[in-house]
Amino acid sequence: MVRLAAVRKSVTAPQAAQLFVDNVFRHHGLPEAFVSDRDPRFVSHF
Repeated sequence: MVRLAAVRKSVTAPQAAQLFVDNVFRHHGLPEAFVSDRDPRFVSHF
């Protein structure tokens, strides 16, 4: 599934974050957990 949002040619980081919240989290909700790529749960698989 792809979510596209119309933006101006230049968009700031705060604007991009707000677009992400408005267009992704609104439809899918917040994740229950975040796993860093440095987390042992991720690194242990390699």
